[in-house]
Amino acid sequence: MTSTPIAYRIPGPTGSPPLTRSPSAGRLDCASGTVHRALAEAPIGGYGMLEAALAWQHLRSTGPGSTGGGTHATTSRHLPVVETRSGAVAARIARLLSGLAWAIVTQADAGDTGFKRSPAVRVEVPRTLHRRVLRALTNAWRDARRQFDPRVPGTATDADAAVALWRMGILVAGLGPSQNMVYLRTGTSTMAEMMAAAARCLGLTPIVDNVHGAPAVALYHLGEVHWLLAEAGAGGAATVWVRGGRPAGAASTSVGLWP
Repeated sequence: MTSTPIAYRIPGPTGSPPLTRSPSAGRLDCASGTVHRALAEAPIGGYGMLEAALAWQHLRSTGPGSTGGGTHATTSRHLPVVETRSGAVAARIARLLSGLAWAIVTQADAGDTGFKRSPAVRVEVPRTLHRRVLRALTNAWRDARRQFDPRVPGTATDADAAVALWRMGILVAGLGPSQNMVYLRTGTSTMAEMMAAAARCLGLTPIVDNVHGAPAVALYHLGEVHWLLAEAGAGGAATVWVRGGRPAGAASTSVGLWP
C-alpha cells in the first residue's frame, strides 16, 4: 500500500489558502534542534565573554529599560540584556554572564500563542550591574573585532576563540536552510567578514555571500562542517546534521585540506 505524505497546515495571511509543511522540513527541524541543544549545553570555556558579546550584537533587547534609562530602569530590580525565542540560548547566555552578574531568564511575551512559535525570553541582570555588564560586552566585542579584523591579515590566530565565535554564531543565526552545510545570515557585511576570518583561522574555506542585501557566510564542505560542529561541542549530534561527514577529530589540524 502506498502511503500519502502528511501535510502540516500552517496559517497564512488573512484570506490566503493554507500553506503546507512537508515531512522533510520536519526532519530538518529535528536535526537542527538536536545540534542546537548540544551546542547550547556545551561546556563554557575560556571565551565566554566573546560568545556573550556576539549574542548581544545579534539579540540585544530593545524593550523597556534595555539601555538602563527610563521609568522601567528605576522601578525594576532587573534589566534586559538580550532577547531570544530560544530558551536554550537564553540559558547559555545567562551562564556566560555569571562571572559578571547573577543573570536570570524571564518570559517576555506570555500572551504569544502563534503556531509553533516559542515565546520570547529575556536574559536580565540586576539593575545595579546593568551598565557594568553592557560595558563589559562592548569591550569584549571591540576586542573580537580587532582580533578577527578581515582588513588586517594575520590577526586571527586563536583557534579556540574562533570556535567559540562560530558556536554562538550558529546558536543565534541557525545552521541554515539545508543539511550538510552551515549558512549564517549575519545581518551585516562586517559580521560576515569577521566570521569568515575566524573560519580561515581554523583552516576552513568559508564563502561570503550577499543575496538581496542579506550578508551571510557559508561552509559547504562536508568534512569542514562536521569537524566544526563537533569541535564546537555538538559531539555525536554533528552526524545528525552532516550525512556522510568524517568522524570528529579525523584531521583537526588540516581541515581545509580534506578531499
